[in-house]
Amino acid sequence: MQRAIPLADATAQRARAASAPFPPKRSSASLPLRMLTALAATLVLLASSPAAVRADNVTSLSGTWASGAGNVRTGLGFFNPITREFTMPKTAGLSLSFTDDGFYEQAQMTYQSNPKQPACFNATLLWHHGTYQLYSNGSIGLRPFGQDGYVAVINPCADPSNPQIASYKFSQFSLISLWYNYIDPFPMFPDVQGKSAYAMQTFAFDGRKNPLLWLLDRPASMLPTEQIWYAADSQHG
Repeated sequence: MQRAIPLADATAQRARAASAPFPPKRSSASLPLRMLTALAATLVLLASSPAAVRADNVTSLSGTWASGAGNVRTGLGFFNPITREFTMPKTAGLSLSFTDDGFYEQAQMTYQSNPKQPACFNATLLWHHGTYQLYSNGSIGLRPFGQDGYVAVINPCADPSNPQIASYKFSQFSLISLWYNYIDPFPMFPDVQGKSAYAMQTFAFDGRKNPLLWLLDRPASMLPTEQIWYAADSQHG
């Protein structure tokens, strides 16, 4: 049997319920405010992205760009396309050259040391040139001349039955997914220390950052922009 609530208690309960505050109403003015806050956050993210920075380029692609100490540079000092021989640079690095009429050249050396056996390093030297195209999404396509590109892989501690230097032709299409340039007030490049310089950041096809480049020469220092070898007369690779 349910216990009856005394009248005095029931009256007190109704009074407490009537005086209790209602749940706060959501202000209609707070919704636009939240939307503006979210929009502002989105704009900040967009402004900090490489794609947004790309729109603020301060100079063109044309010229010779190089990374680090600048020991790797396009031109005859790195690779002889007639003899197909590389000149070993002092340090690893990347260099890109562009012309205003759609030609490019790339020189690159990557190096992997062996702390346990310093003499057993791996080095890869790469050179290619050809034509480039600027795409509407901000990327750059590098299309090499098929018979001219070359890569050499050096491994002093390879199996004695295999050559320590293996050379191959290189004709692979390359994509720079994003790029932007700006004025660097404190460049690390030895030739321009103490001065401001143009710097350029490029990104690989998968979004990874490539080494930072600085502009060294304009017009570009590069080998002839026409194809040198053809299938009929190519004697290497």
